[in-house]
Amino acid sequence: MSSFGWLDQEYALYKEKDTIIHRLDPRVKFIWLIVLGIVIIIYKDPIWMILFSIPAFGLVSWMAKLSWDDYKPLALPVASICILAFFINQWLFFRHENFLFNLIPDLGFIGPAIPVSLESLTHALNIITRIPLLMGPVRVYIGTTNMKDMASAFTKMKLPPEVAMSIAIAMGYLPVLLAQLRAVMESQMARGYSWVKSKNPIVTLKQFTPLIIPLVLRSLIRAEFLAAAMVCRGFEYDPKNRTYLKEIKLERNDKIMLVLVFSALGFSIFAYVMGWPRYQNLTLPLFKKFFGLE
Repeated sequence: MSSFGWLDQEYALYKEKDTIIHRLDPRVKFIWLIVLGIVIIIYKDPIWMILFSIPAFGLVSWMAKLSWDDYKPLALPVASICILAFFINQWLFFRHENFLFNLIPDLGFIGPAIPVSLESLTHALNIITRIPLLMGPVRVYIGTTNMKDMASAFTKMKLPPEVAMSIAIAMGYLPVLLAQLRAVMESQMARGYSWVKSKNPIVTLKQFTPLIIPLVLRSLIRAEFLAAAMVCRGFEYDPKNRTYLKEIKLERNDKIMLVLVFSALGFSIFAYVMGWPRYQNLTLPLFKKFFGLE
């Protein structure tokens, strides 16, 4: 049996578990997601972001019983984005006061270029800290909310049912797409196609060329079957007034979670107004002390 590398892994975005986070109202989890995103964006200090995220994100993830394996598929793209953001930030930053070194040293034919200072390093850390702290809560939300509850929650939030269902289907389609890709690869291998592991992204991309057309055709056929199934279940008949077998409603734990979320938001806004979560007030002075630049 052939190995397809990372395609051999099973990516089930939603994890069926009986935890307090899974039982929360999807609307409450969505509000938690939005509030956490707002706080991460308005905070300008990486230490404040991390300290806020330990209870707000880390504790929730632990209560949802999500492990490293659930976040592993995000590790490589998030790390790539962080590295790219770091270099772009160093290249564009211009307020250098405490110079440290050049990313490109003097090589004779090029350099020195792209200076790195304590200010640019702190600012870059402030930017790249946001990326995993914004992606992680999205993974928690998708991993603890099934498609039916998600569609019902978006509809309850006055989102058009067609849009709500489209979002829910899109979020649950990744495992199906990867399963179809594996099936297409196995079919093509029976016809003489060979999959060669390579670290070269161009070689890997070329190997996907004979897979694109069958994969697109399968996806279109599956979309037609899905549309027919939805029509047979009466989705097009008065979607604005449709009912659900399981009506979501706020329970005691949902109300407690809302109180905690809005309390955290209130404190974060107060801290922002007071100017506490700014890297000039905490992270930068700590870096200056660490590098002996005071």
